[in-house]
Amino acid sequence: MSWLAAVVAALVALTALAALGVARYRHKKEMAALDRLLDAALAGDFSPDTFDESQVSKLVAKLHRFVTAAKLRRGQLEAEQAQVHALISDISHQTKTPVANMLLYAELLAEQPELMEPSRAMVAHMRAGAEKLSFLTGALVKSSRLENGIIRIQPRWHDLYGVAAEATAQCLPKAREKGIVLALPEKGYPISAQCDPKWCAEAVYNILDNAVKNTPEGGKITISLHDYELFACIRVADTGRGIASADLPRIFTRFFRADAGQEGSGLGLYLSREIVTRCGGYIRAEAPPAGGAVFSVYLSKL
Repeated sequence: MSWLAAVVAALVALTALAALGVARYRHKKEMAALDRLLDAALAGDFSPDTFDESQVSKLVAKLHRFVTAAKLRRGQLEAEQAQVHALISDISHQTKTPVANMLLYAELLAEQPELMEPSRAMVAHMRAGAEKLSFLTGALVKSSRLENGIIRIQPRWHDLYGVAAEATAQCLPKAREKGIVLALPEKGYPISAQCDPKWCAEAVYNILDNAVKNTPEGGKITISLHDYELFACIRVADTGRGIASADLPRIFTRFFRADAGQEGSGLGLYLSREIVTRCGGYIRAEAPPAGGAVFSVYLSKL
């Protein structure tokens, strides 16, 4: 009987091994099927054709419902973004001519020699308000176009001194009005990185403009270039009121201003971050213990 028991035990063991092999094969087949379905879902081409009572089929059904709901939400989001973009573009188009007329009339009135001093002050306020409105609508349109991919950022190798010099030249009149020294050292050895020169100059200008707004009369803003192994850097340091530590994580968010009475729209630094990010770089803001603020634009050299 011992040999019969051994045969039975061997048969049981073989049966168990066969069952285990079949289970492993089915499991491997099911995992491969799920992998293909997930790849199809990620590619946006998910359309299961068979359903049964298996556990895999239940997972497939849930995945199908999830993908369908995600497609619906994505479609709604795209439609809402298109509506917002159309609205902003329409607002910009409708306000461009009136704002231009306000600026023109303000300049013409300011040139009149017989204009009394109280009226001259009101004209100056009108012009300042029109300039703020023009900047705000322009910033909104740029932000919308960046987010919707209408503006194409095309990074290429470019000398960063030219980018810094262009931004400095644009901001120099505002700095002179407040008696602020805008210091850009003489060009040294070439420092190049991957950037879109037009839009990176816009990003640096927004940082400089923010520095001018937050630096008191008689202050100083220094622009410097630094060359590292993987990145090149355009750094802007000012002697302004600085940045509160609680504000540092939010300073690049849209419409952020440290206080309600602060000058500006809260879009300049947000646009700078978006532009630099699309160039493959990043921006860092610091509040040195000695005071003021430091903004560093890092652009890739890879």
